[in-house]
Amino acid sequence: MRHWILTVLIVSAVGCSSDQVSTYPVSGRVVFENGNPVRHGTIEFTSAEHGTTATGRIDHDGRFMLGTYTANDGAAAGDHNAIVVQMIVADGAFEHTIDHGDAVPAKYAAYENSPLKVSVNSDEENVVTLTIGQ
Repeated sequence: MRHWILTVLIVSAVGCSSDQVSTYPVSGRVVFENGNPVRHGTIEFTSAEHGTTATGRIDHDGRFMLGTYTANDGAAAGDHNAIVVQMIVADGAFEHTIDHGDAVPAKYAAYENSPLKVSVNSDEENVVTLTIGQ
């Protein structure tokens, strides 16, 4: 009986010790002011309130899905600052050249400079479009 109680206490303690903030699905698109997609990059949301960062890969159509703890699990609810980092490969660096389209200005790659702000809601679908200006 004593071993059973000890087992229950250990399982309960382990189950209650998670420090993970709840996350909610976030997907969307990153586009330039002219409507063209940002191609092949990374997007990142950070929450000062929760101390979490959600990231996602931007595909060739500008689409992304965010993940905080695992791929595509979303982001914490609340306000976030966002950055977009576009990797551009110079011609000749690889055997195949990727069409990157327009280039994302450097200010969008640093939280101190990026004007991108997003609110994640816990009670609705979070599909966002982020527009990159000059």
